Amino acid sequence: MTTLSTAQRTAVFLAALGGIVWLGGLIIRAAIGFDLFIPGTLTFKPDMPPLAQAQALRLFTQTSFYTMSGYGVLLLLGGYLWLSHKALWRQRGGLFIGGMLVIVYIPIECWQIYYDIELIQLVRYASYSEFPLEAAKQLLTKRITILSGAGPFLSMLGYLSAVFFLIVQPMQMRTEEH
Repeated sequence: MTTLSTAQRTAVFLAALGGIVWLGGLIIRAAIGFDLFIPGTLTFKPDMPPLAQAQALRLFTQTSFYTMSGYGVLLLLGGYLWLSHKALWRQRGGLFIGGMLVIVYIPIECWQIYYDIELIQLVRYASYSEFPLEAAKQLLTKRITILSGAGPFLSMLGYLSAVFFLIVQPMQMRTEEH
């Protein structure tokens, strides 16, 4: 068993904090974003006033700062820790699998971040009287339907699986002590 230095312990704490902020932000943003749609569809609610839609879209973009920051901290510090412990990959297979699952879904997350930035630039300084509602709704729909709608859902399952492997460590080699 290796002990972590103070810097590594701090990195673990900050990476975990970034992951918590990121995952929590995703849940909050999903609640905000999907409130615009008729449940179970990607059809916008026709009875929702345009001003309410604009406010929800603005709130969706304002919360993206937290998710992008948390994800960046998680990737940078988590990647540093993962790569600095390559020697443990063989003994703790869950560490390797968890890291690989995160790597697999980075492109989907980056694509969503791209659409988040586009949405931020579109609505950031727009007043409600000149709010680009239709363009913002199109960008939100594109963001949600990455990879035919399965991308965000599959990446969330992948990230949850990575957390499972990192915490439970089901593939840990046992050493016998005499």
